[in-house]
Amino acid sequence: MGMSTAGAPAQTETRAVGGVSARSRLTRAGLLAAGIGLTVWGAFHAKSVGASWSAAWHHVVQLGWLWLIGLGVLWFLGLCVHTIVLTASMPGLSHRRALALNLSGSFVANVLPLGGVAGTVLNLGMARTWGHSNMDFARFVVVSKAADLVAKLILPVAAVVALLAWGSVALGRGSMLWLLASLACLGVAALVAAAIAGRARPMLRMVAALERFCRWCTRKVGARIPVEFSADAVRLAETTDGLVRRRWLQLTVGMAGYLVLQGGLLWLCMVAVGVHLSPPVIFAGLVAERVLTLFALTPGGVGLVETGAIAVLIALGTAPTGALAGVLLYRAYIFLAEIPFGGLATVLWLVGRGTTRRKAVTT
Repeated sequence: MGMSTAGAPAQTETRAVGGVSARSRLTRAGLLAAGIGLTVWGAFHAKSVGASWSAAWHHVVQLGWLWLIGLGVLWFLGLCVHTIVLTASMPGLSHRRALALNLSGSFVANVLPLGGVAGTVLNLGMARTWGHSNMDFARFVVVSKAADLVAKLILPVAAVVALLAWGSVALGRGSMLWLLASLACLGVAALVAAAIAGRARPMLRMVAALERFCRWCTRKVGARIPVEFSADAVRLAETTDGLVRRRWLQLTVGMAGYLVLQGGLLWLCMVAVGVHLSPPVIFAGLVAERVLTLFALTPGGVGLVETGAIAVLIALGTAPTGALAGVLLYRAYIFLAEIPFGGLATVLWLVGRGTTRRKAVTT
């Protein structure tokens, strides 16, 4: 009796832990299935509006080596410019190692469903072998991801304004709704930027209100779920404000340069397949692609991202097959090329770490 009574709580706890794990796996599987479903729907929708997959594939494969090499150089230059953001986010990090972090993290994220966490764990191991502390890496993740998030949330309002000013879209109810939505994104971007720069009070108020709402919801359903958003937000603000204040110019220049080069890559991909678009339309396609990467249900957001970018370009008057071919070519660099290069960067780091360990043992 004594043994069975003592073992019951442990068995219950084990089942609870297993249940949480099972729910987590089901959630991940459900999100992946949703992403695949949206991808399949997007493929059929593109075909229904006149896009030809065979013709788009023909446009891509008939490109000469000069086009492919030139586009590859521009893609790699964009990655190099992005290291300005990464080195600004972690003092002491070299540009070469920042490039390795970027490629290896993207490699894992692009091959695993919801693989962003796994990529971050790999990057943490790499940073620690280079002498950076856990706090250094936590601050690096927060600042670099916040810079990326702020840039992506600022882009929509700029795209809508550019389309209206250029005359690519008419001022009407639909465009005003998009403008209001983009202004809301701009407001969130301002809150995030202010928070990591040490002016976190407006964001903390919003987080505290969200925390109270979540606690009220958990009480209503009878659950006891600890909600500590405010404390986490305070620690976040305390660890990043000094770094951001010192390096805001590097963060801004690096992110702006990276986005300009990505826009140039998308434009050249369109030109390569014979599609010539106005700058605001190219910009709108880039914005759609960048924003949709925030909702990466599939590895690297593949399928969903392409569907959204193609839909925006077609809605703005681009020939369906041309939009399909150009976006697929662009994503071949942004998504596919990062897998072999990221895998190579990961292997080189593993080999270098093994060499360092053997030298330490022999000495």
